[in-house]
Amino acid sequence: MHVLQRIAVQAENKDYAFGSVKEYLENQMGDEYNLASWYDWFVTGGGWNPNTDGYDDNDQSMTVSYDDNPKMFLDTVKEGIEARMAEFNTYRKHFNEKNVDINSVLDKYDGQMDFGFPLYELSKLIDMLHNSYFYDMHHETTNTKYMLEDIDKGNKNWYIVFVDFHF
Repeated sequence: MHVLQRIAVQAENKDYAFGSVKEYLENQMGDEYNLASWYDWFVTGGGWNPNTDGYDDNDQSMTVSYDDNPKMFLDTVKEGIEARMAEFNTYRKHFNEKNVDINSVLDKYDGQMDFGFPLYELSKLIDMLHNSYFYDMHHETTNTKYMLEDIDKGNKNWYIVFVDFHF
């Protein structure tokens, strides 16, 4: 499966922003088959980039600079949050439709996996509270608050680098 993430980073220029995101993610992933990482490979630059081959991880054309285009930058951040909320609301709707008695499910758990997992959507909801579509690499959070506070204080050296993650 693939997910398009927007990685916010502080940098002096577009090249440094792009390179630092790529290096950070490569270091996080470690070895090619590192089981500690939630992704098994990624494409820096988007993967869904209409300008190049989707697997070209050197295309910076989708990288957005706050200083160069504040509106596009903020719209890009907003799109990430809207995508997060759309997925969250889908899982919430499916969970509500199941009308699962959480305590009943937990009471029946005997330590053995039955692969029915009626709480799947709930687990995805909890995961999405902190993990999806946007990541502030400088503050190491999926919360946009700290980046936006920095921008409000006059720090305009922010970039969004798109990354297509495979997991």
